[in-house]
Formats: sequence, structure tokens, C-alpha cells
Amino acid sequence: MIKRKNIAFLSHVIQYGQYSVSPYSMAAIKTPKDLTQFVKVALKGKKFIVAIQREAYIHTKSALGITMEKTAGGAHSLLDGILQTTGGTMVALAAGDADSETVDSNNRVMVPPEDPSYTLKRVFIKKKELEGFYYGFANQTLWPLCHAVFVKPIFHNSWWQDYVTVNQKFADAIGEELEDKDGFIWINDYHLALLPTMLRRTHPKIKIGVFWHIPWPTYEIYRICPWRKDIVTGLLGADFIGFHRGYHVDNFVECARRDLEIIVDSEPRSIIYKEHTTKVSNVPAGIDYSEIMHELGNKKPTKQIIEQDFGFTYEKLGIGVDRIDYTKGIPERLKIIDRFFEKYPDFLGKFTYLLIGAPSRLHIPAYKAINHEISDLVEKINWKYGNGTWTPIQYVNKILPRERIFSYYYLADICMVTSLDDGMNLVAKEYAICNQSDKGMLLLSKFTGAAKDMKSALLINPYDIEGSAIALYHALSMDSKEKEKRNKELKTVLAENNIYTWGMKFIQNTMSESGER
Repeated sequence: MIKRKNIAFLSHVIQYGQYSVSPYSMAAIKTPKDLTQFVKVALKGKKFIVAIQREAYIHTKSALGITMEKTAGGAHSLLDGILQTTGGTMVALAAGDADSETVDSNNRVMVPPEDPSYTLKRVFIKKKELEGFYYGFANQTLWPLCHAVFVKPIFHNSWWQDYVTVNQKFADAIGEELEDKDGFIWINDYHLALLPTMLRRTHPKIKIGVFWHIPWPTYEIYRICPWRKDIVTGLLGADFIGFHRGYHVDNFVECARRDLEIIVDSEPRSIIYKEHTTKVSNVPAGIDYSEIMHELGNKKPTKQIIEQDFGFTYEKLGIGVDRIDYTKGIPERLKIIDRFFEKYPDFLGKFTYLLIGAPSRLHIPAYKAINHEISDLVEKINWKYGNGTWTPIQYVNKILPRERIFSYYYLADICMVTSLDDGMNLVAKEYAICNQSDKGMLLLSKFTGAAKDMKSALLINPYDIEGSAIALYHALSMDSKEKEKRNKELKTVLAENNIYTWGMKFIQNTMSESGER
């Protein structure tokens, strides 16, 4: 049954045909209905299970009782969209303080609450395990190891042990869901690198695909990790490993080649290790174009929303929406804006930048430091240029509703994405969909996975403060016809390479014969 609405695209986007001929025809996969039919044929009755660290819905306690909330942003929101379409099971860590009170005896609950479409199976772990697994190994070891931002990874054996333990708990939970049935397991991201081989040992016939959402480093960086062989070996239990960018594939293959006795095939790109074949390829994640347009709605936002929500008026509006993280290049962005005002003083009092930064991992020292640095830079720039009636940087340090952010995107003259290293970056894609084609312009870091497909944006090197300040001036001064041309190109690319096409490509690669034993 199709639970997710098949919302028509806008008139300027190509209308897509019906699902036809072959379930492996990529051109056919454009809508929720198409993906549902594809999965039905391609999975051949296999149980569809998605494993990811963060759950898409949490239950929390309040004065009004227990409520269910959708968690903000991230890869889990993409997978939630796919599962609402196809049905299946999401296996994820419990995160809400009322999660244990709302599951059945098998730790399951149907989601989303307004239209239950799939099963959420929660994995419960101890606080100590969460500290070591998530705040330790995942985010102080693997995260800095995989991102080229010059933050030193920390290696603690106790964190590694917790990482192994939690991966095994995911394997046990998935095993409970499979029972004796055949399955298709879609494993996501750096939190669950050991899970493929753990599952392969107990369920040798199932299909396993991994999507690695963050960058994969060069061997010269990766080799410092004491458990580097264990991580690569864990991943090679999969039939397919997908990355956002081609050079991340190259880096992974080189790391496997340098540390393990493998055979590498070129067509298709695959690694043979201990008689098992794992395909590897770049399959950039798409986004749900039609769902975003539906959220934005037919009634277009006006400037009054900004004044109502934040208490300021503006002539030209810039926006950035980020989780506060040292990989996002927010200090560099603020320095770019500082240099922009120095270089182009005519924009003083006319251009206001709205920085929406969601707090993240605050008890990790590197995250505390980046929060302090951002606050200090905002204060410095506002003191340097501001006056009694105008503040150049409006800093909102909290999570805001997604549909409200879409309204801000629509109003913004520019959006700045300045990541120093980023697997994809969904903010860039959301802004390109939501903006007014003859008004908005995206400044996008060359170091994001999104830059590969979004060449009509203004691509910048965020380390180049001078060059990026000039690009910001060009974005704000660009002719409306040039903006419209660029934005229509971006919207067309994003509509064609959407979340449903991404899901099809991933499933097709995982199900292909090269992964068979």
C-alpha cells in the first residue's frame, strides 16, 4: 500500500511517465508510486529493513503527557521518506525519554503517528555504551578521521569496545526481525561499520547494502586508526557499499588494498575478499523535491514572517542553516561576511545574514570550542558594523521547524553553504528547491558532495576568504535573468535525481549478481 502522497511537481519540472518495462529502468523511478512498484519486484519478497543510528521519531514526556515528535534533518529523514513509501522496518537507537513506554514487547511501534506506514524497532542501550559508542568512537574518532578539517581524532580502546557492543546489539535486533526469513538490509553510515559482517556470519544469504554518508579519507590519514582493518573488514560483509562521491570510492578501495589481501575488479568496481564480492560505487543521495514543494505550499511567504519570527526587517537577506559542527565552515563563513562588508561598504545597513545553528554534541570539547568561536565572531562583526537600527548577523542558536525554514529559504536572496568537508549537504539542495528563481542564489563550497551535481550554483573555496567575499558580492548583484537560468538548472537536476531515484539505484546495486556468493 502506498502511504506517502504522490505530489505532482511544479510546471517547470519535467512530468514523469508511468513505471514501465523493467524494474531496473532508472528513468522510470521518479515518484513514490514508482519506487513502491520497483521495490515489490526487485526485492522478490525479501523483508526490507533499514538500519540507522538515529530514529526518525521519538516519544517524549511533557506536561500534556507523552507525545511523538519527528526528529530534525539528517540521513534518517531521507530514509523515513523512503520507508513511508515502501513500508518495511527501521531499526534505530531509542533516544526519547518515553520511547520505552510506547513500544510493544518486541520494541516496535508503528510510525508516523498521523498515517502509520512502517515499523520502527528501537534498540535500547546503556548510558555508558552511548557515551563510548556515539559521543566517543563515532564522533571523536571516526568523524574527525573521515573529515579533512584538521581536528585530531581520539583513540580510546574502551570507546572501541562500546562501538563493537552496540553494533552487535543492532545485529541482534535485525536478527529478531528477520527470524528465518530472507531479507534486504540497508545499513547507514559510520555508526554501524561492523554490522555487515556481523549479519553475514548469522544470515549468509541475505542481501546487505551500506550507504556511507560521510567522506572516506585517504589511506595516509586512515592508517593512523588502530582498528582500521576491523572497520574495512566489517564493511566488506556487504554486497554493496555506496558513497556520495567518486573519490571517496577510490579512497575506500585504496584503504582496503593497502591493509587486506583483496582482488579489485574494475567493471563493475568491486572488491573480492575471502571469496565474497562487494560492489563499491558513488550513488549521490537525492532529495524529495515534491514533498518540499508541498511543505512550502501555494501561499508564498512574505517578509513579515522574518519580522514576526526574529524581530528585524531587511533589504537583502542571506541565510545559513547548519548543525553547529566544525566541518560546516561557519567561522570561515563569518570571516567571508566580515571581508564582504569591508570590501563593499555600500551593503552596510542593507544586507542582513540570518545564521540558524542547531546545537550539537555540546559536551564534546571540539564542539564546545566551535560554539564559542562562532559566538565570539558574531559579536565581533555586529560590534564592528552594527548601529542602533541594524545588526548585520542575526544568530539563532536553536532547532526550528523544517517547514518554517523552507519559508526563510524562499525569502532569502542568498544561501551560504561553506562546509570544509561534507559527504553531501542537504541544505544546499533544500534552498535550491525553495528559493525564488529570479531572486535567490546559492554559494556552495566545492568541498561538498552536492557540488558535483549543482554546478549552476556559485562554487567557492571557503578557505579563500577574499575570493568568497567577491562571490558573495556577485551573488547579490547578479542579474535576475542569470539567477533564473541558474536556479532552473538546479531545480531540474534535483527533480530528476530525487530521493526515489536514489533509492532505486542503491537497491539495484545491492541486488545485482556481483554480490552473490
